[in-house]
Amino acid sequence: MLIAGLLLGLQGLALAAEAGGHGHELNWKDFLFRVMNFAIMAAILIKLLKKPMAKYFASRREDIQKMLADLELKKQEAEQKCAEYKAKLAALEEETQKIVSEYVQEGEMERAKILEAAERQAAYIKEQADLSIQQEIKAAKDSLQKEVGELSVTAAEEILRKNMQSDDQERLVRDFMTKVVEAK
Repeated sequence: MLIAGLLLGLQGLALAAEAGGHGHELNWKDFLFRVMNFAIMAAILIKLLKKPMAKYFASRREDIQKMLADLELKKQEAEQKCAEYKAKLAALEEETQKIVSEYVQEGEMERAKILEAAERQAAYIKEQADLSIQQEIKAAKDSLQKEVGELSVTAAEEILRKNMQSDDQERLVRDFMTKVVEAK
């Protein structure tokens, strides 16, 4: 780098001397002093700036390496978190499926309970209806029997009135009295 700077400086001087002199000869002594002056100045700058520049570049390299290491660590942490979140998401999906399945199962059980209760209620209602029907039939039969009995008695009375004669009446009274006396 120093050599490149020196060559560029010399070339610049040579061009300046050639253009500015218009055919004059180059003053080698002045040129040599200028080159030596430049070389001394470059050596002093190199001597003075070598350690700070080396420290700066070393520090800069360390900072960059540290930054890259931090970025790599952050990348690994991000990948780890990503993996954790994916695992949590998968677990969440599994848990969701489990909960849905439990609710479906509970719903089916509740449905079965409701159907069973409805069937029991329907059986009870049917049983009550059957009992009610039987009671209505019995009441209707009793009412019909009573009515038939009343009609039969009425019909029998009429037949007896039409067909009964005085000896039949006497005989009936005697039979009745005999039964009353025996019953005592």
